[in-house]
Amino acid sequence: MENYLDLINDYLKERNDLMCFNSYSNDVRLFKNHIVKTFISRERMEKCIVGLQIMSNTTINVPTVQFVSPERNVIVENYIAGVALNEYTTHLTKKILYEIGRLMGNFHNVNVSSHNDENTWVVTILADMGGIRQKLAPYEEDFIESMFFVENESKKIFQELHFTYVHGDFRPANIIFSQTEGKYYLIDFENFMVGDPTLDLYKMLSVLKSNGNYNSEDVTAFLNGYSDVRALPTKLVDKWTFYDVYYSLRSVRRAINDNTFRNSDDKYIKNADMSAQRKNPQTLMMANWLEEYVNNLH
Repeated sequence: MENYLDLINDYLKERNDLMCFNSYSNDVRLFKNHIVKTFISRERMEKCIVGLQIMSNTTINVPTVQFVSPERNVIVENYIAGVALNEYTTHLTKKILYEIGRLMGNFHNVNVSSHNDENTWVVTILADMGGIRQKLAPYEEDFIESMFFVENESKKIFQELHFTYVHGDFRPANIIFSQTEGKYYLIDFENFMVGDPTLDLYKMLSVLKSNGNYNSEDVTAFLNGYSDVRALPTKLVDKWTFYDVYYSLRSVRRAINDNTFRNSDDKYIKNADMSAQRKNPQTLMMANWLEEYVNNLH
C-alpha cells in the first residue's frame, strides 16, 4: 500500500515533476505516477471529492480518490494514461463531439437525490451579481445594461428548472480518452454541484464559439450526441445567451482582480470583455445555430 503522507510531503518539498494544470483555483501535478491536487479552498476540495465519489458508482468513468489530506487541502488520485481532449491542442472531430455530447447527457441522467429549487439557483446568481457590480463599478458605464440584463433574466428563465448533477467545467480539456481502454474519463470536479444542466452545455458550447475552427455542423454533432440520450433543457437559446453574459461578467471580475483587465493582449480576456457588454458577434452566431437546431427538432 502506498504511503500517501510521505508522497504528499515529498510533493510539497519538491513539486518539480510534470505540471499538468495550474489555475487560480488549484494546482494539479503528475507526481510519482499519481495525480496530486492542491486546492485554494476547502470548499473546492470537498466539491471535487463528492463529485468523484458520486460518479464512481455510475457508468461515468472518473479518477479514483486514493487519499485526502484535509488539513492541507490536498487529494491524491490515480493517474489515467490517455490523451486530454484539450481544446487548445486538439481538433475535435464530429465523431468526438458526438461522443462528448453523449457523455454529458449520460452525466445529467444520473439520478439526483435532491428536490428542485429554482429560487435557490436565482438567489445564488443575484448574490454573486452584487459582488460583480461592486468590482465593475469603475467600468459601470460599459456594463450597466448587461448587469441589468442578467438580474432581470434570472428571474424569468429559471422557472420550472429541473435540477441535475452539474460538472461546472464540462469542456474537452477535462476529458481524457484512454486508448488502451477505449473509454472517456471526466476529470476536475471542483465546481461540481446540483443545479441547471444548461450550465454544462454552455461551457462546452463556449469552446466551440471561441474557437474559429468550428461551425454549425460541429455544434449539431455535439447536440445530437446529447439528444440521443437525454432531452435538451428547455429555453436552451435564452439560457445560452444568459450564461454567456453572466459568465463573461465573472471573467471580467477575475481579470480585474488579477490586474490584467484591459492591460493585456490575452484573447480570452478581450472576448470576455466583448461578451460581457453583449457585443460579441460570436455569441449571436451561436444563438442562431442553437435556434436553428431547436427549431429543426420540432
